[in-house]
Amino acid sequence: MAKQITNIHRAELEEKKSHRGEPDWRCLDLGGEHLGVRIEELPPGSNSSYHHYHTAEEEHVLVLEGAATLHLGDETVEIGKGDHVLFPAGEEVAHHIENSSTDSFTYLVFGERRQDDVVMYPKSSIALVKSAHGHRFYTYEEYIPED
Repeated sequence: MAKQITNIHRAELEEKKSHRGEPDWRCLDLGGEHLGVRIEELPPGSNSSYHHYHTAEEEHVLVLEGAATLHLGDETVEIGKGDHVLFPAGEEVAHHIENSSTDSFTYLVFGERRQDDVVMYPKSSIALVKSAHGHRFYTYEEYIPED
């Protein structure tokens, strides 16, 4: 079995684009098949993701450098270097991180990579469904205003 060794101080972070298309973060993916591990860097003015929660995957964030705002449900919490945040699987409290500072925000995000996970995006009535064999698809709930 070959060892997978990466020196995080010498590795290049990869530019990533948001689902909206613009480049807004960088990451180094260190994870495997069952455990996802990434170092992510958010430049000022960017967000980690859309507001979401996971039905089957546990997720953790460990802040390495900088300060940012954690949006947790309807609340906001300031987080900074050394802070750890746990997002338990199945807890219906959506989250995302916003870097509203003038400096980069760097953190380690790690969690399970499960094929039976559904990612809920409650502010937009969208869900990402993960299934066997790595297939993923989005579902959309039509919004019908009440009379």
